[in-house]
Parts: sequence; C-alpha cells; structure tokens
Amino acid sequence: MPSVTIKLPAPLDKKLRAAARRRGESLSLLTRRALEREIMTDGPDFAALASKQRGMFRGPTDLSTRKGYGG
Repeated sequence: MPSVTIKLPAPLDKKLRAAARRRGESLSLLTRRALEREIMTDGPDFAALASKQRGMFRGPTDLSTRKGYGG
C-alpha cells in the first residue's frame, strides 16, 4: 500500500490520536476512513441541489402559526 505524509496542526493531531485510542483503531485506519468519507461526500449537498426550487411554494413557513391547525 502506498504511503502518504501529511502535516497536521497540533490540535488536530491530538484529536486524531485520541479518537484512534478511544476506538481501539490504528491511526492509519482512522485517517483512511476519514479521508474516504471526505472524498465520498465531495459534491453538491441537498441544499445546493434544491436551491433552484427555493421560494417556488407559497404558504406559511411554520404551520404551527397557521390559524385552524393544531391546538
């Protein structure tokens, strides 16, 4: 498996090492999974995809304030 060297700020390094210890995982495994999640979620989120439809619906934004509904 190829190896990669990265530089981390001290606070992030400390958090990463603590998380690996808590989970009983190696630092490498935790780092690989975190990088994989970051890559997998790289793309538009739902808010970005739905932005074109924003404002196309009419009516109250909070039905709890609409008269005749609720208690």
